[in-house]
Amino acid sequence: LAMYALFAVSNLACALADALAKVPGVKIENNSFFNEFTLQLSSDKDATKVVEQLAQKAVIAGYPVEGGKIVTCATELTTDEDIAAFAAALQEVLA
Repeated sequence: LAMYALFAVSNLACALADALAKVPGVKIENNSFFNEFTLQLSSDKDATKVVEQLAQKAVIAGYPVEGGKIVTCATELTTDEDIAAFAAALQEVLA
C-alpha cells in the first residue's frame, strides 16, 4: 500500500508538471523530482505577485523564490480538477 501511495503522488506531480509546462511563459526547472518541482516564469513576471493573484483565484500555487520561480507540489490529495484549475488560473494570470 505504501509503495502504491508513493507512485500515486509521483504520478500526480508529473501530471501537474505536464499541465503547467503547457502554459505559455512557464518552464519546469527540474529534470527529475518526486512531488515538488520548480516553475520558472518568464523574465518579466514577479513570482510573489503571481502567487498572490493565484491565491485570489483559490489556487495555492506554492512558494515564490527569487528569480521569478515558484516551488510547487502535488500530494495524494491533488485531483485532476485541481491540476486543471491550477493550469487555467496560471494561464490567466500570466496572460
